[in-house]
Amino acid sequence: ILEKFPSIAGKLISMANSAWSAPVATVSSLEASCSRLGFGIVRSISIALAVASPFDASRCPCFDTEHFWLSALLSAEASSRIAQLVTTDNAVEPSTARAAGLLHDLGLLWLVDQLPADAGEALAMVSSNRAASLQQAMRHVLGFDHVEAGGHLARQWNLPSPLVATMAHYPELDFDGEQHQIVTMVGLAIELVSAVLQGKPVAEPGDRRLRLGITNENIDVISEQIAAQMVKTREIAKILIG
Repeated sequence: ILEKFPSIAGKLISMANSAWSAPVATVSSLEASCSRLGFGIVRSISIALAVASPFDASRCPCFDTEHFWLSALLSAEASSRIAQLVTTDNAVEPSTARAAGLLHDLGLLWLVDQLPADAGEALAMVSSNRAASLQQAMRHVLGFDHVEAGGHLARQWNLPSPLVATMAHYPELDFDGEQHQIVTMVGLAIELVSAVLQGKPVAEPGDRRLRLGITNENIDVISEQIAAQMVKTREIAKILIG
């Protein structure tokens, strides 16, 4: 399938030959590149490149594209790990949780491309502490926020219902719709990733952890794993946008 998309194949081959990958010999084929990078990275990078292709984040100079993809990639990993701990009868597949974590904030990328001046104003409000959150800033500037935009985009693209629900509701602590489990998983993953990126201890996850039946010990382990992957994932994000 990847061979049908030269831009993605080229990026994967480039990544396999990067200093981050540090191959002993030059990797010249897509098959060898995928083997070198590993299935998890190939899947995440391919999905990210495919969905990001319609958007031009450079239209909004104050938007930190590297940080966006670093957060998305780490959220994907954390969501997958959380999904592996939930063992209910209707448990979410880790691969589905990974995709939801990766795409959860796609609405922000859309607004940065389509409404760069307004999105930039909202981002500036957050960076200068004139708004408590990006959602609040977006609503002040636009009358709606990037989460609502993400839900609309997901529905227009006819994405699977778990992804639609996640993109439209991931910040909600008490979401009780049909896809509540995956929304809660990704919300918890984002909490953990945010703490790791800010270099802060992970706060008591509270309601989300309890709803999923995950222990504090599990949370601590996942947070440590995410922190250990941060430098490596940052390099992947740089290559992704390069």
